Amino acid sequence: MPSIKREDSVWTVRNNKGNEFKVTDKGARAVSMRFRDKDFKNQFLLKESKLLVDGGENFAEDAWQVEELFEGVKFTAEHGGKSASVLYSISNDNEISIKYEGSGVEDISAELIFALPDVDFRACQKGADWEKISAEKNYPVTEPAEVMMEIGMFGYDPGCPIDYLEAGLKNAANIFSAEKSIDIIVYATQDKIHVRAVEGGFAIKTSGAASGQTVYMLKNRK
Repeated sequence: MPSIKREDSVWTVRNNKGNEFKVTDKGARAVSMRFRDKDFKNQFLLKESKLLVDGGENFAEDAWQVEELFEGVKFTAEHGGKSASVLYSISNDNEISIKYEGSGVEDISAELIFALPDVDFRACQKGADWEKISAEKNYPVTEPAEVMMEIGMFGYDPGCPIDYLEAGLKNAANIFSAEKSIDIIVYATQDKIHVRAVEGGFAIKTSGAASGQTVYMLKNRK
């Protein structure tokens, strides 16, 4: 179970290793991600993020309703006869989960922009050729995740009772920052991964379904 602390319109969700992320009800988006590197120094990995419902900005302008749950922080909103919810959680194995569900909508997409300027970005599914992110590309996610389950991972952490295989999560991408010696392994149920380079980092967006889940697993490379 993560610890949750509120300050004005921002909620801090932290695991027992001291790693955390912050989310706001303004657009139900993440605003900060802190991860301790192998030298126990704090690295702030996230520049900004965006959550879009059917590609529109209407939900992004709303202040979403908030619930603090055992798993994390859940946001819910309605607009124009459509409704959407998103649950943010973190496990003690540094897996940040974004789980969403919509009614009357076709697609909910979450885009995270990371402040990691020089990374190797590779696909994990068969048949895809991922290059360094010099241009925008779309890749289907086709292969199921083959995850070696460990204590503390989803499915074994009672605070985050999610199983990769049963949830349909697929190993979407491996990202490595040589400068920070940090790996980010992305799992998703969505069938589209969109990557683009930005100043000082890169953006990754998962989309393609009205309900789904994306998991960002953070690891230090020794």
